[in-house]
Amino acid sequence: MLGITLCASSATKPFWDHVDAASALEDVPSIRRLGYRPHLTLTRDSTIEPSVLRKGMEVFDGEAAISLSFDRVDFFDTDPIVLWLAPRYDQRLLDLHGRLHAALEPEGPTRDPNYAPERWKPHLTVAMAIPVSRRSDALKLVSRSVDAFELTFDSVDCVSWPPVQVLHRLALAERSHSR
Repeated sequence: MLGITLCASSATKPFWDHVDAASALEDVPSIRRLGYRPHLTLTRDSTIEPSVLRKGMEVFDGEAAISLSFDRVDFFDTDPIVLWLAPRYDQRLLDLHGRLHAALEPEGPTRDPNYAPERWKPHLTVAMAIPVSRRSDALKLVSRSVDAFELTFDSVDCVSWPPVQVLHRLALAERSHSR
């Protein structure tokens, strides 16, 4: 699988605390096992060429880092269950995601429809292998209140997985302090 991710290298302790809480429901801690920074997956595809993804990353040239606030846990009710942190609404993130997909469109539509602009749910995964037998425990985590925290996403990666390998990284400009 290949994809483009938006990655954070800012202080990430609250993220890892949520990962550790969710990992307790998994047989093997899926996110820690990745050995990869906190990230939002913007697109993924099993057939696209890395060079096409790298070219699509050009929409991020000159863009400033993106700070997002996370304030709730949600889940994808799949088998296995996936728990994730939801960012507060951010139009700039949605615009960049749309621009990326528009840049990739000449090569064909998004092959994973869950990442298409009209269906994509921005999410920061904290566990991706919770057995359905632990669904009630997962829902307890989802129902807990979350102390809001902010992460700054300061690079865009073209990656392949499994295992995660960074094929190309584009650093985003430092974020200005004025909004």
